[in-house]
Amino acid sequence: MNRTHESPRRRTLSALALVLLCGAGAACQRSPQDKARPPFAAADDVVALDPSAPGPMKFATTEATAGEPLPLPPVTARVSTVESLTAPSFAPLAGRVVSVNVRLGDRVAEGDRLIEVRTADLPTLQHERRAAELAIKTRKAVVERIEKLVEARAASQNELTVAQSELDEARLAAQAAAEKIRSLSIKTAGATSYWVLANRAGTVVQLDATPGKQVGPDGDKPIATVADLGDVLVLADVAQRDAPALTPGRTAEIRFPDGAAAGVSGTIESVSDVVDPERQTVPVRVRVKNDRKLLRPNAFVSVLFMPPGEATVVGVPASAIVSDGARSVVFVETTSGTYQRRRVEVGRQSKERAEVLSGVRAGERVVSSGALLLLNALDVEG
Repeated sequence: MNRTHESPRRRTLSALALVLLCGAGAACQRSPQDKARPPFAAADDVVALDPSAPGPMKFATTEATAGEPLPLPPVTARVSTVESLTAPSFAPLAGRVVSVNVRLGDRVAEGDRLIEVRTADLPTLQHERRAAELAIKTRKAVVERIEKLVEARAASQNELTVAQSELDEARLAAQAAAEKIRSLSIKTAGATSYWVLANRAGTVVQLDATPGKQVGPDGDKPIATVADLGDVLVLADVAQRDAPALTPGRTAEIRFPDGAAAGVSGTIESVSDVVDPERQTVPVRVRVKNDRKLLRPNAFVSVLFMPPGEATVVGVPASAIVSDGARSVVFVETTSGTYQRRRVEVGRQSKERAEVLSGVRAGERVVSSGALLLLNALDVEG
């Protein structure tokens, strides 16, 4: 290389490489002839140290090893209830709330009274049922009278058939009126009020009722929801680049927002095929056993997705990865004092370790301290 036309940057890099590749004290003791000879040779992606040069810098190397992939970075998630273990309660008849018998977080049994509602519709339903029951008595009396007339040959069999048909209709009407009230899943409280009941045993996880509030079947959400919190869902939003690594059945560790381990783990239930349009992330559902009730609905937690046990990947110290511009490279020690630059594809990284997806094999030794110096040496000589 023509040193007469070197740029200031190259002269600086050359000086830096010479100073660092040679021990400062040893360099001062070399003869003028030794000082004229570089302590290394750099060409074709290879840097070879001169073993005869006094006091060359030593490069620490570490063996690339195959091991478990690094876990994904912790993902913020929200605790929710399992749909199949959740039972909402609605106000089936329009009216106003009279009293609320529970608070958010209370544990209730199936059928417990939750909210009392006063309504004008209940008397109408009860009137329909009583009218249908009265019609049964009336029709039954008619049938009995006609039966006697038929025996006395004072009425035709056809008249009896018509009367029995009308009795059957009255019974059906009474049954329908009773089923209509029963289907409301309420407990009546006097002529004009009813109780909204818990549809399952569990914990009250949602409550939207205060005395005086107007409620009814047209509401857009339930006035109370009860859920079994023995199992919960943890809903995570995962970056699109990380979603392909997640599969149903994979283990996830749950942590509290401050990073402290919650002592529970779950299993990925599903990975959405659709990206959330607002967050531009992939929704992931994690099912978690919650016997100790450590996870509460609506709480924020962190999720750490653990790598699958059978997967392996080559790993090197994070300090071994350097960049020569658009590429990530490492230096592999091919023989003692000889280092080859290799372009690598880097996977996930932590402060201490980096995954190498291609470019380095397990068992090879990479420079873990001083790799940037070797890169500068190649830049100078190249």
